[in-house]
Amino acid sequence: MSQPSYGPYNPPSPQGWTGPNPYAQQAPQHGGQAPPPPGFPPPAPQSPPPGPPGRRPRRGLIALVVGIVVALAGAGGGAWLYLGEDSGGSHQAKPKPKPEHPHKLHSSIDWKAPAPKGKIVDYVASDARGTWFTDRAVIKQEIKNVKAYDRKSGDVLWTVPLPGDICGDRTPPTGGTLALTFKAKGACNQLTLIDLATHRRLWTTPLAAEYEDGKAVQYVSSARSGDALVIAGERSVERRRLSDGGKDWSVPVRDGWFQGNVVGGDRLLSTTYKVRGKRTLAREVQEIDPRDGSAKWTWPVPKGQRVASFVSTSPVVIGLAESDEFQVNQFITLDGKGDRRSRISIAKKGVRDKEGRLEMAYEPWCDMVGCDAAVVADDTLYLPTEDMASEDSDWEYNKLVAFRLDNGRPKWSKDAGAKRTALPVGIDGDNVIAYSTPTGESGGKLVRFNLASGKKSLYQQHPDSESEDERDAYGIGTPNELYLDRGQFFIVAETLTGSEKIFIHAYE
Repeated sequence: MSQPSYGPYNPPSPQGWTGPNPYAQQAPQHGGQAPPPPGFPPPAPQSPPPGPPGRRPRRGLIALVVGIVVALAGAGGGAWLYLGEDSGGSHQAKPKPKPEHPHKLHSSIDWKAPAPKGKIVDYVASDARGTWFTDRAVIKQEIKNVKAYDRKSGDVLWTVPLPGDICGDRTPPTGGTLALTFKAKGACNQLTLIDLATHRRLWTTPLAAEYEDGKAVQYVSSARSGDALVIAGERSVERRRLSDGGKDWSVPVRDGWFQGNVVGGDRLLSTTYKVRGKRTLAREVQEIDPRDGSAKWTWPVPKGQRVASFVSTSPVVIGLAESDEFQVNQFITLDGKGDRRSRISIAKKGVRDKEGRLEMAYEPWCDMVGCDAAVVADDTLYLPTEDMASEDSDWEYNKLVAFRLDNGRPKWSKDAGAKRTALPVGIDGDNVIAYSTPTGESGGKLVRFNLASGKKSLYQQHPDSESEDERDAYGIGTPNELYLDRGQFFIVAETLTGSEKIFIHAYE
């Protein structure tokens, strides 16, 4: 059984490469998807229209993809063997279930972190995406700060202030450092590296401040790759050393093509697109060799589709949307050579709404760097269905479905339970863990589904007495991010409208 791998700050997640899904995009109600953030690359004519950021997200999850980006923590890798003795006295190796992280069967909200106040511009919420975990701390990016909270008490351990608003991709910390970009004079053009042990910035270096059309860069796409940071520009992709921010190489795209996103993890992937006038003629996904920036393979995106989300980099799982839509309507799995392995459609066949958009049978809550409610593990994609009404329409429920990535077929399908909807938040042991939302009368809970069989059991119960508080924490219509790390559950706000009082709800 293959298992996702985890670093000291729990990236990459089962969703992919981003630990917790760092793009907490505000999801349209029951839309199942989230638009990219304002200023998201590539620039015009490809830039999506500005939209309010909010829940993604992750992360997200989970976050989080990729990944993810859900942080979504699971058991470490490795083989566990049981040496049994048969009637003949010979020893035979048998698989033993992987142990879960210690966690409380009955848990309640342990501490709350107050929300910083953000500046609201043109009704766009302040961006506070980026959440990671260590054994001791919750590392949280705010608007102009990176802050660490003690995961047991909620006390602030340290704060690193930035001169401008944090912007761009939230690449997970590795090797004890965190690389991020922040704004200066209206452009997202400052790259800095933070030492998480000394709580200070080691260096800061400028990036390109303008696109070719003279507009200020508002977003930087980047990915960690070993001891470097790979950055996607408008017309090139480049590698920056983490030792000093210097440039190792810069590889331009072909004439007529633009560079899109770059995402990391076990593989370094990127998107490119070809434009003529205001028309996009072609789109591609590439795996980049981090040593020199060359393409290991190229996969052409089918006409009429675009890459809307990367869910995982190993295996490669990509969410596609119609060219003029944000909603993921299918997932494509590629092998190590960039050839298609399988396709999973999540749209209702032939069903569109009044605006002509495809209606979805599943709600993975996706954006460009992953899906909050999609988990990849054991060469399987775990997805929640859309909410379904009960026979008397007094309550709703949904199902969790496991899809095999070798052929795209369902492996099992299990309902969340009466009056419940469940969202997968991570892997622990040999189980995918899903958050079952609270009702008006009862608290939420975490439910485990066995990866192989889907057998369901209780992982953690939250108190009925806190059901209203829990509902407010998670959010109605625009939910916050959900994280499961080392058996501890968190609800985190990734964007700020100015009205939030609580930033983090941490359970025991």
